[in-house]
Amino acid sequence: MIKDNLDEKLKEFYGTKEELDHDFLKLIKEVPILPLPRMLFLDDRTKRIEAARKKYAQLYDVTYVHNAKECLRYLCRQEYDIVSLDHDLNGDDFQNPDDVTSGMEVVRYIVKCGGFPPSQIVVPEVWIHSSNLLAANLMISELFKVGIPAYFRRFEYDDDISFWDGKKHKPNVVLDKWIASTFGMCKSCGHDVELDLYYQCHRCYQREMKQCE
Repeated sequence: MIKDNLDEKLKEFYGTKEELDHDFLKLIKEVPILPLPRMLFLDDRTKRIEAARKKYAQLYDVTYVHNAKECLRYLCRQEYDIVSLDHDLNGDDFQNPDDVTSGMEVVRYIVKCGGFPPSQIVVPEVWIHSSNLLAANLMISELFKVGIPAYFRRFEYDDDISFWDGKKHKPNVVLDKWIASTFGMCKSCGHDVELDLYYQCHRCYQREMKQCE
């Protein structure tokens, strides 16, 4: 009896379930849908591009480009929140950074022009997803010279050799030593210090090296 009275009072106050569902759907339609952040993704490998489509489909509005000139053309057309760059293009591995067809040409052009114009509302964050760590380090260093935030975000896909495969490795297995690349918050200890390409400070790197021995 008490439960029935309570149900009746709740219906009077809130309405029936059908009315609530109708009001909820109406509210959803009225709420504006925010656009996805824009990403410009430079790469020439079909498998990596297909993997990026699956990975970023629900997260970003992605424009895919395949060479340096095309990338610069799109950068001049519209603003992006993230620009993700590869270095080794045209099917080459360990391409010469001085090659005008490499991803370094995009960085070189941006730096030579003094960075993005002050009138640009959004200054994109640059991700370097190349597996060529040495070239990636150079690209990041050059971009930081003109105040553009740039970070290493290696993009793993089926043909990549995964850096972390469940086994214990030295942290910088490719470079085999800690190399200062940028400045920011260490992913391990949280201190604002010089970091390597994996966002790890020298002290945490040394500690992890000892654990891997």
